[in-house]
Amino acid sequence: MSVPLTLDRLVWRMKHVHPGSEVVANDTRIRFADLADAIARTAAGLHSRYGIRAGDRVAVLAFNTLEHLELLYAVPLLGATLTSLNLRLDSTAMVAQAGRLDLLVVDQEALSHRATGPAVRAAAAELAGRGITVASAADLAAEADIELPRLHEDVAAFRFHTSGTTGPAKSYEVTHRDVVLHALSQGAADASGLRAEDRVLPLVPFCHVNGWGLPFVAALTGASLVLPGGDFGPARIAELLSAERITVAAAVPAVWFDVCRHVAELDTVPPFVVREILTGGSAVPCSVVDLVRDVLGAGVASAWGMTETLAVSTCERADPSVRAGRFVPLVEARIARGDGSCAPAGEQGALQVRGPFVVGDRDGWFDTGDVASLDEAGRLAVHDRAKDLIKSGGEWIVSAQLEQHLCTHPSVSAAAVVARADPKWTERPVAVLVPRQGRQVDETELRAHIAQRFPSFWVPDAFTCVEHLPLTPVGKVDKRALRATLTPETPGGTR
Repeated sequence: MSVPLTLDRLVWRMKHVHPGSEVVANDTRIRFADLADAIARTAAGLHSRYGIRAGDRVAVLAFNTLEHLELLYAVPLLGATLTSLNLRLDSTAMVAQAGRLDLLVVDQEALSHRATGPAVRAAAAELAGRGITVASAADLAAEADIELPRLHEDVAAFRFHTSGTTGPAKSYEVTHRDVVLHALSQGAADASGLRAEDRVLPLVPFCHVNGWGLPFVAALTGASLVLPGGDFGPARIAELLSAERITVAAAVPAVWFDVCRHVAELDTVPPFVVREILTGGSAVPCSVVDLVRDVLGAGVASAWGMTETLAVSTCERADPSVRAGRFVPLVEARIARGDGSCAPAGEQGALQVRGPFVVGDRDGWFDTGDVASLDEAGRLAVHDRAKDLIKSGGEWIVSAQLEQHLCTHPSVSAAAVVARADPKWTERPVAVLVPRQGRQVDETELRAHIAQRFPSFWVPDAFTCVEHLPLTPVGKVDKRALRATLTPETPGGTR
């Protein structure tokens, strides 16, 4: 009889293999062995107090907290499905994301937080008005002795939502088997590379594919977790990096730009032991790689992935601002030509992936919507999102390549290039830039900088400087928002 790949295998490992590893959350420190017991009590409370059982749906509104971590395990162990709602959304979007529910769990910090509180309170009130039971995250545990159901590994454990960066958001259910196999894949040396002596700071919100799956990779490897709660400010992150002796931290590139800039401005730099920054969600500018190395003394591992692939699917440490790296164990990839045939090494085409936890397409290859290439060593280079390609006068312009090259200029720390409608050329590129601190952007210099590498028609028609690029709720550059601010150019734009 085969043993099902269910989340109780990871809880057993926490309790019996890595009992001394810990979770730190605000003023609380709890050993993995005690966390396993706390998860059991939370599951008992969900069942005995709120009647949660197999097939039910639970949603949670919380930051990366201890209570949220317990729910990531406790709800699926009952055979129910958990949805971690995105706190950066407005209340209407939160309610829409919740869908059909049997219980909503709300964390006090999210409820009282200045930025999230109003939307959380409104969403909770709306769902309560629809007859949904609303529970406090701090009031779930019970000492009741319940027997957890024996689950099939194909039972749904989580419901994930795409960010809608380039199109309408979608939702997917993932199974226990998906989550366990993904954790095994991410635990590999060529993936997260986590080990028992590591102390991990997961700044990626749990609402985004369970914080890139790090809570489960930690259970597998024994790496300790430090949870940030609701304060994601650069000062707080720098404090945690130093005080908790963080060795590995994970967040999108924009977070590390702000953290490094804050640390660089300090009169006295605190001691850091950070070995590596895990980042993804968008291309990693070389400026961020340099800042992390110079300010934090750490390396950068970049990744490519999607909600449909359970986030991290590749890893690149040698050249993180150029390539996305090799695919992690169990994920396969190919580059497809327009006629459906496979492209050879180095040729650009449609990136397609498959694997046991790729949820976008169960029957074959999943088309990611990315334009990419694979080199002879199997390393991925993502050239652009298919929807972000700019077609000007019948010729293609790759926005991602322009963005990366702009960030190599000493006056630019971040860049986004989007299409603006043009009556003559159909579309023309425009660049939105974040200047490096203390530097002035010279448009003439930037035009010459781009012209050194790309055809003249790739040079953007306009350059705009902003303090911050708009981000989606999961921290990616929001190109849809940027496009919405653009107006068509008058006839006769440059080529």
